[in-house]
Amino acid sequence: MTEPTFITRIRYAILILVTLLAHSSTVWAQQPAAPPPPPPRLEATAQLTFLDTKGNAESQSLGAGGTMTWRPDPWMYSTKLLFAQTEADDQLSARSVAAGFRAARALNPRLSAFGQYDFLRDIFAGVDQRHVTEGGLAYLTFDTPVHRLRVDAGLGYLTERRPTETFDSATFSLAAAYRLVISPNSEFTYDPRFLQPFADAGASKFDHIAALNVALNTILSLKLSHILRYSAEPPVGFDTTDSITAVSLVAKVLRPR
Repeated sequence: MTEPTFITRIRYAILILVTLLAHSSTVWAQQPAAPPPPPPRLEATAQLTFLDTKGNAESQSLGAGGTMTWRPDPWMYSTKLLFAQTEADDQLSARSVAAGFRAARALNPRLSAFGQYDFLRDIFAGVDQRHVTEGGLAYLTFDTPVHRLRVDAGLGYLTERRPTETFDSATFSLAAAYRLVISPNSEFTYDPRFLQPFADAGASKFDHIAALNVALNTILSLKLSHILRYSAEPPVGFDTTDSITAVSLVAKVLRPR
């Protein structure tokens, strides 16, 4: 994928985010100044995706994952795991495993300090193992019953093992976590992240996860998600961009405070 195409995608993503923020400021101004309800102390989800295609072409896609968040004030701990695999004509064509852990401590109602670790294995993208450890500050820009936006800035260290080399560097990152409550039964989330290695200015990375969740009942929901992973300098012979689009069945368990 060429650089202009990627820049176009980034512009679209920024345009969508700016539009949502502009809309949020209008809706926020129209709402009474009532604080949103506190989040549950424990929140856990598990999701499953399966797609089977038969006929002129045969393919199977399988996805599974889960998240867990625990909030013992003033701390918050969260973990995530996502597995995706695709087979076409009995040949494995894609497989990735992504995992992460984050611990954050509130310094005041809006500012918190965090430390986190992210892991990625995607051999079809030339990544045997990617380890990113970082720490930084997170700021809750706004939190209403309809809109919530948190922005992060962090410093860390990246180790990426490729088929023919290993890349190591200190890093700087910028990230955000946005949530839009569309209705009592549906919400949209968008989580972009930019990672800049200090050792090579041209080796930047950009990821995003966009998801639409529609509740079926108090436990089950349908989730439409799009994951994009971009590396400005991928291993030789590999493309710069990988993406996963999936419709999943999600089960959620909450434990109120």
